[in-house]
Amino acid sequence: MIPDEAIGVLRDMNPWWEDPTTVRPDPPAYRRRAILDIEKRLVGHGQLIEVIRGPRQVGKTTGIHQIVQNLLHRHGVAPREILFVRFDLEILRECPGGLLGIVRWFAESVRGRKLGTRPAPYVFLDEVHKLPRWDAVIKHLFDTFPVRLLLTGSSSVLVAKGGRESLAGRAFSTELPPFLFRDVLEAWSPELSRALPPRLRFSDAYDVRVVELAAALHRLKPQQRLSLFRRLERYYNRGGYPRLHSGEVGDDVWADYLVQTVFENVLGADIPDLFPVQDPGLLRHLYLSIARLTGNEVSQPFLTQEANAAGFKTTQPTVGRYLRYLADALLIREFRRYPLARRKSVRVPAKITLTDLGVRNAIFRGAPSLAEGDPAVLGPLVETLVQGVIRDVDLRTYFWKDYEKSGDRRTSLLEVDFVAERTDGTTLPIEVKFRRKIDPEDLHGLSVYMNRLGAPQGILVTRERYEWRPKERILCVPLLDFLLLF
Repeated sequence: MIPDEAIGVLRDMNPWWEDPTTVRPDPPAYRRRAILDIEKRLVGHGQLIEVIRGPRQVGKTTGIHQIVQNLLHRHGVAPREILFVRFDLEILRECPGGLLGIVRWFAESVRGRKLGTRPAPYVFLDEVHKLPRWDAVIKHLFDTFPVRLLLTGSSSVLVAKGGRESLAGRAFSTELPPFLFRDVLEAWSPELSRALPPRLRFSDAYDVRVVELAAALHRLKPQQRLSLFRRLERYYNRGGYPRLHSGEVGDDVWADYLVQTVFENVLGADIPDLFPVQDPGLLRHLYLSIARLTGNEVSQPFLTQEANAAGFKTTQPTVGRYLRYLADALLIREFRRYPLARRKSVRVPAKITLTDLGVRNAIFRGAPSLAEGDPAVLGPLVETLVQGVIRDVDLRTYFWKDYEKSGDRRTSLLEVDFVAERTDGTTLPIEVKFRRKIDPEDLHGLSVYMNRLGAPQGILVTRERYEWRPKERILCVPLLDFLLLF
C-alpha cells in the first residue's frame, strides 16, 4: 500500500486529476520541435517507449508538461489516463512495490480500472534512472500491458545505457540538447522570428530548398539583420541553456550557473553515480581540456599524455571510457573521420567539440567578439556553434580529410569540417571559413570532396558572404543565416 504522504505528492504532481485545466507549473507556450515530434508519436499508432536524453536544465521536464497540456486540451485525453512521476523525490523512490506499485495504485485508484484495459494510459516517468532495476520494470510494463511510456533522466547516461542493454527494439530515443539559436529566437524574440522563413530539418538540407530559404534570409532588411546579429552575439556568448534567456538567471550570475550545472551536478554527481568513475577530478580535467580545444582534432593518446602531465595517473583506455561518458551525457560530441576506416584506431584524432559553447565561455569567463575577433581564434568556436544544428533522426556526422590525390602524401592535404550522412548514404559537406574575404581556394576542399564522393551540393559557412554558385553546387552562407535555417 502506498503511504498517504506519497499519494499526496502524486496528486500534487498530477493536478489535472482534479482540475482538467491545470498543469503545474504552467509550461511556456513555445514548443521545441523535438517535443512536438514526441507528442505526435505518442498519440499515433506507434508502440515504442519514448526516451528523452539530454543534460540537466535543457527543458525535459518542461517538455513533459507541454505534452500533458496538449493531450488534455488538443487531443481530448481523459485527465485520469495520464500519470506523471518524478523520481528525484525520495518519498516516491521508496514507495512499497516501487514503480510497479505506483502504476498499479494509479490504475486502480485514479483510472478506476486495472492495467490491461484500453484506452492505453500515458505514463511519464521523470528521472527514472534513480530507481533501482528501473529497466526491468519498464520492460515488464511495456511487454505486458497496453501503456504509452515516456522516460527522461537528468543524466542521459543511464537512460542511454539502459536503453541499449534492456530496452533494445522497444525504445525510440530523442536527444534534447540545449536550445538552438532559432529555438531561442522563437521562444523569446517572437517579433523577430515571425519575419523568418520556415525552418528546415537538417536531413532536408540536401536539395534546393536550403538554397531557396538562404536566399529569403539574405533578403531581410538591414535593420532586421542587425537585430538578429545582436541576438546571435548573446547566444554565441551564453549558449542555449533556456534559463539564460528566459530571465530566470540574472546577467551577473549566468557563468556561475553554467559552471555549477555542469561541473557540480553532471560531472560531480550524475556521471560518477551512474558509471565507475574512479577519478572525478580526471573527468573534470578532460572536460576542461575539450573546452579549451573545442573545434579541433584531438587524439586520445594526446589527452592521456596531457592528463598525466597534469598529475593524473591514467591510461588511454580510461580516458576513452571517460570520453564516452561525456558524450553519452550530451556534454561533448566526437566526429570521426569520413569514411570510417575498417579498423577504428584511437590514435587517429577525432574532431571534438563541446555541445554548448556557452559552457566554454563560462569556464574561461569570456570569448572574443564574434563581430571583430581574430578569424584564427574564432574559427573553432564558430565550428562549435555550427555543429549544434547538424542533428536529426538517423543522421550521422563526421569530418573529412584526405590528400588532393587520395593516398599521395606528396599532394596537399585537404579537409572539410563536417560531413552529414543520411541513412540512404547521401552526404552533405559543410566547411567553415569565418572571414570576410572568401578566395577561390577556400572552396577547393568542398569541390574535391563533392567530385570524389558524389555529394549533391556543399555549404560554406562564412562571416558575411552570401552566394549560390550553381556551377560548383556550393552555397556560401553567413553564420547568422546558417543558424537561422534550422
